[in-house]
Amino acid sequence: MADDASLDGKGHRARLRARLFEGGPDALLDHELVEYLLGLAIPRRDTKPLAKKLLRAFDNDFARLMSADAATIARAGDISESAAAALKVAQAAANRLTEKRISKQPVLSSWQALLDYLRIDMAYEPVERVRVLYLNMKNVVVMTAG
Repeated sequence: MADDASLDGKGHRARLRARLFEGGPDALLDHELVEYLLGLAIPRRDTKPLAKKLLRAFDNDFARLMSADAATIARAGDISESAAAALKVAQAAANRLTEKRISKQPVLSSWQALLDYLRIDMAYEPVERVRVLYLNMKNVVVMTAG
């Protein structure tokens, strides 16, 4: 079986992976994150141009791209459902991490905490929504609706 270096431009993905592991979440640029995610769904293809194309289609706004629905992403990049799913699963994982972190903390401990929670949940939704947050006596979210 071929190694990463032979599949992706002399080790480009391996270098991205090493930078991620060594430098943490902020070590990769937006297009590199998208490129790496697409590379998981599209092996043996240089995904950098595609990542940049997708970002341009969403005004170079990483959050808008990741929050777009799968069909819109697929159309914008002329990519398969599987490739769009690679981006959507990253968004789902990020949302879940945030929800789990927030669910254990008082949401109304500060106005900024509440705004952060709602921004993650709904900032890039294409349709307006009303959210109802059910809090316990310690201002921890116990249930949401909407």
